[in-house]
Amino acid sequence: MKKQVRAVILAAAALAVVASTQAATYNGDLVIGFTAANGNDFEFDLGSASSLTSGQQFNLSSQLAGFNLSTVNWGVVGAATVGGARTSWVTVNTGGAPNQINGLNAWSKVNTAVSAIYTLFPTAGAGNSATPNNADDNSWNQQTRLGSIATQYHNVYEDPNSVGTVSADFYSVINNNTPGSLLGTFTLNSSGIVTFTAVPEPSTYGLLAGIGLLALTLRRQLASKNV
Repeated sequence: MKKQVRAVILAAAALAVVASTQAATYNGDLVIGFTAANGNDFEFDLGSASSLTSGQQFNLSSQLAGFNLSTVNWGVVGAATVGGARTSWVTVNTGGAPNQINGLNAWSKVNTAVSAIYTLFPTAGAGNSATPNNADDNSWNQQTRLGSIATQYHNVYEDPNSVGTVSADFYSVINNNTPGSLLGTFTLNSSGIVTFTAVPEPSTYGLLAGIGLLALTLRRQLASKNV
């Protein structure tokens, strides 16, 4: 009897280990996903939004070798609490701003959907990836594009995907029903390299404007002296 109990305990422990290796707990990182709506999707952990630097590149050429990059659907999503502010991150393909998020309940649905996508990762952390079948309920294809389940990402928020080798605007959105903040762009090139480019801070715009005005003034002064 004791042997049987021990066997059951060992079997349960083994199943727990298997389960733990098959599902990562979401850590608030950004996830970029790719789908051709057939075969396997590809999903990659870009790290936290705060870790992004302008000009940073992610070389995914080998992982995307099986995709037609001119027609692939791709985008970036994320959700985390930052400095007490419940924040979501999303790419948009319309040239306009993303939908606003009104309150904790709305943000929680977004966070839950991203967390569900992340359960397909074997391990949490930047640089990790997953290749789920596109028909899996938590795959990139189903969560962000086609799934009919009410809790899936595109049903609780919006479709973050762009198509092909283009640039997608990247926003942060806080759950206080205010417009999102444009942080920069993600660009996919034909080699499978994704580049993040940050937009200048407002203070930088002011500095650039000041430099431009100074240059214009000096040019006018020089022109007047030469008359």
